[in-house]
Amino acid sequence: LTSPHYVRCLKPNGALIPDHFDPLMIVDQLRCAGVVEAVRVSRVGYPQRYNHAQFVTRYKNLALKELAKAAKGSRKMKPVDTLVDAIAKKMVEIDPTLAAPIDPKSRSDSKVDLMEVGIQVGKTKVFLRRRAFDILENMRKAYIATATVKIQAIARGFIQQRTFTEHCESSLQLQCWVRVIIAERKVQTVRELVNARKIQNAYRRYAGRRYYLCVLSVT
Repeated sequence: LTSPHYVRCLKPNGALIPDHFDPLMIVDQLRCAGVVEAVRVSRVGYPQRYNHAQFVTRYKNLALKELAKAAKGSRKMKPVDTLVDAIAKKMVEIDPTLAAPIDPKSRSDSKVDLMEVGIQVGKTKVFLRRRAFDILENMRKAYIATATVKIQAIARGFIQQRTFTEHCESSLQLQCWVRVIIAERKVQTVRELVNARKIQNAYRRYAGRRYYLCVLSVT
């Protein structure tokens, strides 16, 4: 981004009172000093300036496919040139009033007039007009928002999958414990029945033998 090259001192009020700013007086000083005109001229021209490395680092996500294709191609081009051409085409697609429309039949080979779009590539820097800068920033924010949503979706999917796996494992473990308890109760019930039958058989045998001895003694 642009950086200030000087500091302009302003008189806040005519009464020399602290913590009191007179807006009209300050505006008059800015206008008389030429600051307002300098800002207007800067905004009309190319107020945003990046060196090539900064521009590629900041906006490379907007043309990853084009940069990868250019890196693999036989024709060597600077990454900044490839990036600017790809971004300019996307900007024209978003706002056709920036430049003449691109012919769909020759879209891959056609060149966009960078002057009309508002981007100029210098020897060491890339210059952006205000409108082009605003469109670029909106594109970058939209890309970041989309990437953020995708990352959140993947993270939430991973969390839900992990939670589902933990619930399944917990349910399986709980089912195992319940089945163990039910099996133990069934075994205990079967043992009680078997022992009860043994006791009944022994008692019946004892009662039958006693009755038989009584009948023998009587006869």
